[in-house]
Amino acid sequence: MACFVSVTANPAAAQVQPLDYKPPTSAASIDRKKPKVLRIHPAPEPVPALQIRFWPDRFEMVAGNTFVPFQRAMIMMLEMNRSAGNDDPFFKNYKLWMNGPLDELPTQEVSKYLDSQQTVLTELHRAMRMRDSHYELGIDDLRGLETVQLLLPEFQNMRQLARLLVLEARLAIAEGRTDDAIRSIRVGFRMGEATGNATDLLISQLVGIAISGTMLNQVEQLMQMQDSPNVYWALATLPDSIADINEALKFETSVVSRVFPELSHLPSDKVEPAVWRNRLVRTITDMQTLGDSGFGNGDAEARLIAGALMIAMTESSRAELIASGSDVSEVRAMSPSEAIVRAAAAQINRIQDNFSKWLLLPDPIRMKYADRTDATIQSNQPTDTATINLGAMVTGMLMPAVKSASQAEMRTHQTIARMATIEAIRDYAAAQNELPSSLDQLTNLPAWPDPFTQQAFGYERETATRAKLISKPAYLSDPNATIVLELVRK
Repeated sequence: MACFVSVTANPAAAQVQPLDYKPPTSAASIDRKKPKVLRIHPAPEPVPALQIRFWPDRFEMVAGNTFVPFQRAMIMMLEMNRSAGNDDPFFKNYKLWMNGPLDELPTQEVSKYLDSQQTVLTELHRAMRMRDSHYELGIDDLRGLETVQLLLPEFQNMRQLARLLVLEARLAIAEGRTDDAIRSIRVGFRMGEATGNATDLLISQLVGIAISGTMLNQVEQLMQMQDSPNVYWALATLPDSIADINEALKFETSVVSRVFPELSHLPSDKVEPAVWRNRLVRTITDMQTLGDSGFGNGDAEARLIAGALMIAMTESSRAELIASGSDVSEVRAMSPSEAIVRAAAAQINRIQDNFSKWLLLPDPIRMKYADRTDATIQSNQPTDTATINLGAMVTGMLMPAVKSASQAEMRTHQTIARMATIEAIRDYAAAQNELPSSLDQLTNLPAWPDPFTQQAFGYERETATRAKLISKPAYLSDPNATIVLELVRK
């Protein structure tokens, strides 16, 4: 039983980590590097204001489903990768091509590679103006372990397609082809939004956020180029849906009931004790499979564990049912298995409600209370055999890590707001040939608030050409918490 109880893995939280930043966990491990420096050039807002857009206008949209060309592009990409094998120049030169300084980008080599990928890129660009993004996986129809065991390799492949767009944008920026860079970035934002909304699963939204994040990195590169246009209004065209995890979190909250139907749909009529015992055994079997505990996966092992759990949990389960208002005589008449299953179902409902209620609040408030939401799961985890509760164990395995997911969402909105504020500063500099003394001077194009605080970003002007823009750190050692702006005067 001790081996079984120790298995409280959280697959939902694990889904976040590969896509999320991996910040250090202690102040001692913070990298004390100098703040990021952005060299910016004066640039007035464009006229007409919306001639540059990172999201297509509704009148640009045409009938069609983005996932048709996206999937065609994916198939073409996979075929090309299979043919190239280990000789694919993209992976051989990944560090330089994707992360190296733009002035060191080998433009001829990259251009040759992108020419070989034109059939893929053509499909990606074709998807940009399509109105719909339906991807029917039938998630709502899944029940039991298949709900969390569904394989989604296509989402990783969407990230690879996004990298191709990043390379296309980097080449265009390096060669001074601003319009081409903006077109590639637009397609990337459309892909990120479509990926995020493809399913109700949190994993798809996090992949979509990651894709949009790579596009925002290219926007930052573009903003620093000499003669780059002001993209203040282009950033304003981006919809909230490129990073909106609320519906995904609500769906993930229901996953416990979907995966463990034995604990969510209880008989309304009186049934034999053997029925309740079988429910308990099936639940344990599913938990073993889900946790991959190595403690055995057979019916005999599950029944052995069920017997041990009945010794450990029966009285505490009965006490919980009585404390929640159930009739004392009815509870005392329950078999040990029935008491454990009913107490687990009640506990799951309580945890889910305490978890879900914070999701009903506006995003900034939800982010502020994210620790409390996550604590809903942690505080219900058993610390000793006297407090073991099957419902708490089940929710601990499946409920998502709200704080990590919410940080990914809010970072995206914070990055957009910070970039828009920098573009407002560039607009001011175009008229005054200096940086503003304070953000209050940005009257033509107003500064945006920091989504984490709903207040203005911090701003400290050091000289007429140097200032600091300060954000609330999205996580420990956030490199964007303080950004130094260096104005290159006309």
